[in-house]
Amino acid sequence: MFSKSPLALVIGAVLASPAVLAETVKTDDHMVVEGRDYGYKADTNTTAMRMEATQLETPGQVSVIDEQIIDEQRATTLGDVLKNDASVSAGGTSRNRERFSLRGFSVESSSGFLKNGQQHWSHYRQPIELLERVEVLKGPSGLLYGISAPGGLINMVSKKPTYDTQVSVSQDIGSNDHSRTTVDVSGALNDAETLRGRAILSKESYGSWRTYGDGTEPQTERFVGGVFVDYDVTEDVTVSVHYDKTNDEGSVDSGALYTLDGNRVGSDKHIWDAQWSQIENDVENVGFDIAANLTDTWSVKTGFNYQDFERIDMESYPSFSNMNPDGTGTVTQGGNYRHDKWRFRTAYVDLTTTADLAGTEHQLLFGANWLGYSYYRGMDRFSSAEYAPDATVPAPSVGPTSLGKMSTYDTWGFYIQDLITINDEWQVLAGARFDRKVSDGVAEENVAPKLGVIYHPASNGSIYASYSESFEPQGVVSSGSRNYTNDGELLGAATGVSYEVGTKWELMDERLFVSGAVFDITQENISMDVEDTSSGDWTKTQGGEQVHRGAELAAQGFISERFSMSGSAMYLDAEITNHETYEGNRPVDVPEFAASVWSTYAATNEVDVNLGLIYEGSRYGDSSNTFKKDGYARVDMGAAYTLKYDDSLDFVARLTVENVFDKEYLAGGGSTSSNHQFAEDVVIGEGRNYMATLQVKY
Repeated sequence: MFSKSPLALVIGAVLASPAVLAETVKTDDHMVVEGRDYGYKADTNTTAMRMEATQLETPGQVSVIDEQIIDEQRATTLGDVLKNDASVSAGGTSRNRERFSLRGFSVESSSGFLKNGQQHWSHYRQPIELLERVEVLKGPSGLLYGISAPGGLINMVSKKPTYDTQVSVSQDIGSNDHSRTTVDVSGALNDAETLRGRAILSKESYGSWRTYGDGTEPQTERFVGGVFVDYDVTEDVTVSVHYDKTNDEGSVDSGALYTLDGNRVGSDKHIWDAQWSQIENDVENVGFDIAANLTDTWSVKTGFNYQDFERIDMESYPSFSNMNPDGTGTVTQGGNYRHDKWRFRTAYVDLTTTADLAGTEHQLLFGANWLGYSYYRGMDRFSSAEYAPDATVPAPSVGPTSLGKMSTYDTWGFYIQDLITINDEWQVLAGARFDRKVSDGVAEENVAPKLGVIYHPASNGSIYASYSESFEPQGVVSSGSRNYTNDGELLGAATGVSYEVGTKWELMDERLFVSGAVFDITQENISMDVEDTSSGDWTKTQGGEQVHRGAELAAQGFISERFSMSGSAMYLDAEITNHETYEGNRPVDVPEFAASVWSTYAATNEVDVNLGLIYEGSRYGDSSNTFKKDGYARVDMGAAYTLKYDDSLDFVARLTVENVFDKEYLAGGGSTSSNHQFAEDVVIGEGRNYMATLQVKY
């Protein structure tokens, strides 16, 4: 049916030999669009409106971190990417996954992440190699995405097949025996270019600058693969299919141990988990999208994604009731073996049209989406025993386990949105959504409105005001890592309300985009864990509010012909109010002020120099605000040399250095318990480290 192009043969060869490539391939795919043409500036976003919209037409703040930054920084985790947005703060990394807060509100694994605009179960380290950019949508997004926190959402946009043949092969070598190889092949698969494909394979391995008590070092092996195909059935209908797989097998490092007055217990290199602690994540996503123009004014998009996530988790869960602040004493090592299995299915349909009514232009969106979740678990608990911090902990034997259904739920949402253009100066966005969630036979419903007004004082600027709401069902209390005294109790939903005023401008001949906003977000009926200090029992309570008031500034683009930058800053006054236990406290891992800047200077036509700065103010590591981490500033640098062999072939050599001045600092994490005198799971920032890269781009 289709004649095979040379690219088709290349992709076929790549896919036919994954076992061979798995030995040499590494993580990082970059089809870098010429960075000097873009300067980090994104003119559009796909998240905020569920349709292509310019930044000036969006009544809210959307940060776009593009492939150029991802490539220059050699990002390997979502945290590496999100450090470029000051409104995002990182939490702990226990259980080998990343946690984040956005505008001070926790970004949940089940509801805070999107993949190409669909909800995505993000309980694992995301495959950055498959992404062309990350969009951070700030403020409540209940209108179009339903159940989510009032701080916002993180949308990961996958790379897409290209019409032109593009090939990228890169090899990274870095600190801690870090090695990463990536192959990215894309282009048309037939002469008519109606069938296009892209294949990405990556293999990564790395150790750690920290060691277990017996002196052994953690090790992680990771494989990422993805296939993306677009087919133009007609000029008006395009079908896209995708498949990706991530296998991540790595040792566990839950973090450091500190006294509540900020003194570290033991060496900064000491890992408290038993040396046999390990987690393997195996994740597959498969799905399709269809985009069709029905008429000149009506179009439809629909899609489905099925995520299969299996985790083998063997951990010792160290506890420190018999440990002394000076590092003497013993560590209680016990833990369990867990086999977890998640199924996360999402589907959507969006119908859009344009119409002129009463002298105004309307861009209408009618849509619906569905999410089906199921979770199965098998577990074998280990007996606990006391060990010296530097002891070799005997590996326990694992008994038989069988998977049992733990929880299921389904959510449905129906929404309508209208972007009304009154004239060249005024636009109004209005919409409403109905949500229904059914979990274990319990149904919860909500209606959420949204309203935005946009004023364009000039063709290159806009000023907006918006009102939006959020809805988060809390479900039934379920014991897990903590046993709750009110296990089985049905909690009410947490709801949020946001008021925001902001402005956006395209400056310097539209080569620089700047934006700013002030916001006031209140979330009511929050749920928090409270410990009975006399018995040590935990209760999941509900009540009180989180009130977050803040201001943001951001700039992306060219400052001059040779100098481009991406920077952001946020001030946030966040407080828990009307709560019996945590009244007046600040949420966990939320600084009052944060800033991030990354810049590129084109020294010559071949040489680029990068300079970055990250500042994060002091934060509390626990809800009780008993453990406080100092603020810090970190400097990163990089340089790249590009050799153009001809018009089609580039050779790139790059060196990036993180934490140039070897600054000591604490990142996320720091949970505490009244029965302990320590803050646990504290992430210590890594000292000076480097990544060297060789890349061939065709």
